[in-house]
Amino acid sequence: MLLGAHVSTSGGLDRAPLNGKAIGCTAIQIFTKNQRQWSASPIGDAEAGLYFKNLKTSGIEAVVSHDSYLINMASPDPVMRKKSVTAFIDEIRRAELLRLQGLVFHPGSHMGAGEGNGVARMVESLNAALSEAGGSVALLFETTSGQGTNLGWRFAHLRDMLAGVSSPSRFGVCLDTCHLHGAGYDLTRQSAYEKTLSELDCEVGLVRVRCIHVNDSKHPLGSRKDRHDNIGKGLMGHAVFKFIMNDARFRSVPKILETPGGDEAYIQDMKTLRKLVKKVERP
Repeated sequence: MLLGAHVSTSGGLDRAPLNGKAIGCTAIQIFTKNQRQWSASPIGDAEAGLYFKNLKTSGIEAVVSHDSYLINMASPDPVMRKKSVTAFIDEIRRAELLRLQGLVFHPGSHMGAGEGNGVARMVESLNAALSEAGGSVALLFETTSGQGTNLGWRFAHLRDMLAGVSSPSRFGVCLDTCHLHGAGYDLTRQSAYEKTLSELDCEVGLVRVRCIHVNDSKHPLGSRKDRHDNIGKGLMGHAVFKFIMNDARFRSVPKILETPGGDEAYIQDMKTLRKLVKKVERP
């Protein structure tokens, strides 16, 4: 089972696998640089070497990164957009260097210019980034709750972006359960869960789901608000996570916690999630 959490890289990227191992992860998410700064020093050979050494002994089987919170490639401001594309190129190159399974990124915010304009600008920015960065690391659109002017809260936004990018096979999706709930996609009952996944399959394809952020929500269904809670402590209930943890379609997909409370909370949340997995009797 690929289950884990977003872990700290304090002290160096090479610490991340050890931090994940310490709390029992088999998959982790990291920032490859400070998420609230535009630039960062390149990853040195020594740091990368230690990272791979620690990863090999950690038992961590999947690592994804998350891009900087500052990046907005859908911005109507050309200066901001150019700065964001440059930062995203750096994110891609860092993920390539560390041979990560994916780079999770937000689909941008239209900042009042309208969703259609935002989608078009996002496509243009992604194509510009791809043409310069190259590489092969999977780029994963993260579903959003639709807070403010954020794009990606409807599957149709991702569909339209995928239709416009130059290398659609390079892209996948990271589902965030809290964000889906905030966006109004019901996962709390089996029938609703299947309906949501059916819509996702029609719009972008379930095969594109390459990562899942497993987070409960402090806000109700359709609130368009993004506030994570610990598993079973929020308003989503255990059923959502039971469906996901036992869904054969997502068996090999890394499931990453971004819940509050630090490492002790992560340990408890992983314990809760593992208890939801049905044991299969073997002959």
